Amino acid sequence: MAVFFLVPFSLRGARLSLERMKNDVKDWLPSDFTETKDLNWFREHFLGEQFVLVSWDGCTPDDQRLQLLAKKLVPSAPTDGEKKFGADVAGHGDDFAGDRYGLYLTGNLYENWGGQEEKWLKGTGEKWYYILPNGEIQSWNGGSTMLGAAYRTMERLFTGTNELSGEYAATVDTEYYKRPATLQAHLFKSVVTGPQVLAQLAEPGGSLLRDPEAADAADLDEANRIAHERLQGVLFGPDGQQTCLIATLSEAGKVDLRRTLGRGFMGRPLGRMRQLCIEAGIPQDELHLGGPPVDNVAIDEEGEITLARLVLFAVAVGVGLSYLCLRSVKLTIMVFFVGGVAAITSMSLVYWCGSWPDAVLMSMPAVVYVLGLAGAIHIINYYKDAVEEDGIDGAPELAVSHGWYPCLIAALTTAVGLGSLATSNIAPIKKFGIFSAMGVLATLALLFTYLPAALQQWPPKAKKSKDGSLQAKSPASVWMENFALRVADFIIQRSTVVATMCFVAFIIFGFGLTYIKTSVQLLKMFDANSEIIKDYGWLEQKIGKLVPMELVIRVEPQLMGSIGTDEPRDPEAAEQEKFQYTFLERMEMAQRVQNAVEDVLGPQGRDLVGNGMSVATFAPVLPESGGSTRDFAVRGAYNRRLEEHRDEFLKTDYLRQEDASGAELWRVSLRLGALQNIEYGRFVTDLKEIAEPVIAAYRKRDEILRTIDKANDNQGFVTERVTILGPNFMVYDQQAAAKAAGEEVEYKLDPQKIFATTLRDLLVNARLNVNYFDPIGDAEHPDGNSQARLDALMKRDQYFVVVADSNKYDLAKIKTAGKTIIDATDYQYSPSSPQLSVTDPDLPELTVIYTGVVPVVYKAARTLLSSLVESTLWAFALIAIVMSFVLKSIRAGIVSMLPNVFPVVLIFGFMGLAGIEVDIGTMMTASVAMGVAVDDTIHFLTWFRWGLDKGLSRSDAIREAYRRCAVAMMQTTIIGGLGLAVFAVSSFTPTQRFGYLMVSLLAAALVGDLVFLPALLAGPLGAMFRPDKKTHLGQDPSGNSEDAPHDGDDDLDSPSVIPVAMHRGESGQNENGHSDPNKRSDSHYRSGKSG
Repeated sequence: MAVFFLVPFSLRGARLSLERMKNDVKDWLPSDFTETKDLNWFREHFLGEQFVLVSWDGCTPDDQRLQLLAKKLVPSAPTDGEKKFGADVAGHGDDFAGDRYGLYLTGNLYENWGGQEEKWLKGTGEKWYYILPNGEIQSWNGGSTMLGAAYRTMERLFTGTNELSGEYAATVDTEYYKRPATLQAHLFKSVVTGPQVLAQLAEPGGSLLRDPEAADAADLDEANRIAHERLQGVLFGPDGQQTCLIATLSEAGKVDLRRTLGRGFMGRPLGRMRQLCIEAGIPQDELHLGGPPVDNVAIDEEGEITLARLVLFAVAVGVGLSYLCLRSVKLTIMVFFVGGVAAITSMSLVYWCGSWPDAVLMSMPAVVYVLGLAGAIHIINYYKDAVEEDGIDGAPELAVSHGWYPCLIAALTTAVGLGSLATSNIAPIKKFGIFSAMGVLATLALLFTYLPAALQQWPPKAKKSKDGSLQAKSPASVWMENFALRVADFIIQRSTVVATMCFVAFIIFGFGLTYIKTSVQLLKMFDANSEIIKDYGWLEQKIGKLVPMELVIRVEPQLMGSIGTDEPRDPEAAEQEKFQYTFLERMEMAQRVQNAVEDVLGPQGRDLVGNGMSVATFAPVLPESGGSTRDFAVRGAYNRRLEEHRDEFLKTDYLRQEDASGAELWRVSLRLGALQNIEYGRFVTDLKEIAEPVIAAYRKRDEILRTIDKANDNQGFVTERVTILGPNFMVYDQQAAAKAAGEEVEYKLDPQKIFATTLRDLLVNARLNVNYFDPIGDAEHPDGNSQARLDALMKRDQYFVVVADSNKYDLAKIKTAGKTIIDATDYQYSPSSPQLSVTDPDLPELTVIYTGVVPVVYKAARTLLSSLVESTLWAFALIAIVMSFVLKSIRAGIVSMLPNVFPVVLIFGFMGLAGIEVDIGTMMTASVAMGVAVDDTIHFLTWFRWGLDKGLSRSDAIREAYRRCAVAMMQTTIIGGLGLAVFAVSSFTPTQRFGYLMVSLLAAALVGDLVFLPALLAGPLGAMFRPDKKTHLGQDPSGNSEDAPHDGDDDLDSPSVIPVAMHRGESGQNENGHSDPNKRSDSHYRSGKSG
């Protein structure tokens, strides 16, 4: 009764736990990781990383639904001339009560539930709020618990109403009471549309017009062309007509993404975005959504849908297999009650402990289910043995007395192994370890309370054989037992060959473990026919790429030239300003990085990224580099115009200024193909090899200018002559363009070219006279790299910048001639160099921060693998220690771990050799194999050592262990493995892989325990498991040793790993008094006397 009373609490906890499921790759990494810190920092300053892209068939600039949807997503504030509905007492806007408390409607207002004409809404943390007719919002003091609901039901039954108790939260306009839907939190923070940005750039007064006041039709057409080029692949499709809307989420919108974007599955309401699309007249079957929040929602929904569709099918298959094995409806129900309640309880613990499930933790119920199933099947088989040997009377007690020790040791050992995963610094693995261990231990309560009580209350009928003895085993069990004994004889006779073959397989597949690769790319989790994959395919074809990769160029204030020229400056500041960058030059930093990336990785290069976005996207075409007086004047005019619009640029979400440091943050936003099989690690490295040379050129420019200025007694550097020793890439590009004759030029990743061309432009903009001495030369200038030309340059120029080493010039000779040599060959990015983070105290004055989904996913993949390997090694180490303690032998403990490791090595090694990636759906299945293998190993070794203590030879002890354990092991594999194999037909890839891996791992665990382990025990290593005389079964409680074997009348204590007796009588007779010739002597089964 106690178990049945507690089951509803488990069901409720499991349901509430699933409702709180959420997945965010960022949350998988510890908060102290560089990638996590950088992404959090980025989200503090910019909005666009958590974006949702919305489009549909026929979404063009002329579609009125586009602007209508934009207004619905982010309603504009009322003007002074309008009725100020929305200007609530608590404050509209940033302090709006709906946003503050995350309020939303549940579909039922429960109006006047408490008798005060109140209307009800839910808020953050599933907390209830109600609004009164006077506009007062109260936070309800009641709780959504079963006991609370029962109390309120009784209260309403006896008093006719419920007493309303709440705490004051806010006061709003009474209009909100009349229209509570308007009190809901704003889930979207900002929204932009393609036509809106196009107008901002190219319409009269747009930022692309050089002279907005004097622009004619030709200027407008040219601006429109440039704007479409910049926005193609971002806000407009290749045809120039298909467009979209991009919305960013508010804090309230991020709390429950399914409430914001969900498709309304599993009894949930349709997400707010989809509701508003319907209100705007956009059919759901034409709507396409993309972006990181959409990915996370899809994972949550697909995981739940898969469970809903397949869990009943899996249970049906498991029940059918269980009935075939057990041949008893009652026993089948009992077994599945234990496994099912254990799994449900483990999930409910997640909620009751205040946590939430994720994609990794969704594997945990299956782990507990299989382990609970295994324990129940072992107890059931011990019960059947007791019934056949001594009758139904007292059989449950004997089953528990026999199985409590191995079941307890197996559960504790497995819990220790799983609990070791809690040492991981990866949140999903840590939670998996903690809650799996708790679930396994909770299973013991069911095994030792519910199961014996159920067997006593509803005992299955046992048939009588021809000789009158009870026959509790099903034909399938008898066949399995006979088959197992034949296997035992085969292995015992060929133990060396079998053990050798197992060791060879262990080594081969162990080698395959070194080839394991992990993947946490979210879209790889979905079937090709899933809605999200179809949406991404449509969006990337019609609009552009969608996976965000962000670069932020951080410029410290000491590098920034002052804004304007009228402010008085102290001499020191004026002295430094000649080295500082103007606003135009700082904007060019972002543009140079963006252009370099697009040249190599963009559509004209490797086609890994689409068009990027930066502040330069919203600025007019920037002037070319130049150092002449005219160029200087043009660039100065451009700079002043850009400075005038700096506040407007700060509103674009691509330029920010840090409050604390005053540093400018120039964002370059890139988009990768979601459906392309991009290796993120290689991509991030390539990205740094492109961007870092650009930043290195800016740093080197500063060094060169300061060197020249110092040599001139701080009198400046303008018009000084500098020779660059290295390839003249400008000439090469011109020649390549001429030869191509209109054809596209292929851009390759060349860090030297990126650095050299950038440095040349920066020196020219600083008004230095720049010459080249190209050691390669070219056909048009055969004397370009002659010694005579170098001698001429040495007579004319004082400063030589070495970009590339060559034997064409003697640096020692140049230095001897009194020239200044500046080494600029250290521009390349090295993957071994330490990764910079915004939190580093010694961060350079000019640096690039790489963040977004891509580096986080890549780091998560590497970290999950390393953490999983480390945690699993710890698990096996701790289990080996426990096994050594239980077996009272370190060597025996280590040997006993070989069959426990065997299934993991076999299956995951095969995946490594076959090139099958390990994803989040398969990572934790190793713990299932470990748990089942440990459970079966302990039961097998228990009977093996018991047989040895009874005086049996090792061969006979192995046969006895087979007879006692093999059937339960095979039944666990058949019922658990084939039952969970149903998930292999899922359309959700992690669930699908989990399904076929489960059956594979359980089968491998069975081979490890019924093939590998017996072969080891039958060989020389088996001698380690023979107890010495001090632990012999013949030792009585007082410590006096008795001779073995003993007859059936002795009272014998149980040794450390010895099952308790099955017999209660003193003879080999059944309960009807008939002798059973098929039974072994009583001394082979009994370790104590009862009844």
